[in-house]
Amino acid sequence: MSALMEFLQRNATNKRVLAALRCALVESTEMRAWPLLARFDGIGSSQRARAVRTVAGLFAMHPDSHCDSGNMGTVCRALCHEDERPWETSDSEGRAVAPGPMGRRFMALLNADREEICRRVSLIVAYAGSQGVGVNYAALEKDLAEWPRAREAWASAFWAPQTDSETGGDDA
Repeated sequence: MSALMEFLQRNATNKRVLAALRCALVESTEMRAWPLLARFDGIGSSQRARAVRTVAGLFAMHPDSHCDSGNMGTVCRALCHEDERPWETSDSEGRAVAPGPMGRRFMALLNADREEICRRVSLIVAYAGSQGVGVNYAALEKDLAEWPRAREAWASAFWAPQTDSETGGDDA
């Protein structure tokens, strides 16, 4: 676990720290989080600094939604409504299935460049928090810092074939 994640988990119930960290998500107030994020390279315009600020701010918004597995592809897949099945590319008659709302948002996420990925991830994580979907903030920190390397892993998780646990484990 990274030093940032240890810090965030240690302060998950500290309202003052969380309030200051949420400021990191807004450019005009991000300097309020700098004293807390400086030791994690959270100051500046580098991709690493943007990743640190984004993850810290998102964690501060939804500290209870932290999980230890998956990536943004997993999160986006969990946010699909029951009528949207990303693993299905054609319907029962063999016609191609157009991506649903979350599929389109996920494609926009994958198409994001280094300058816009943090903003787009922030919108999806905020939605995930409101829906009770957990986010692996440790993986998100690494993925955002190294963007666009994470694209393939996210895509693989989102479009992976359906598993038995997703169908309810029908073994009969």
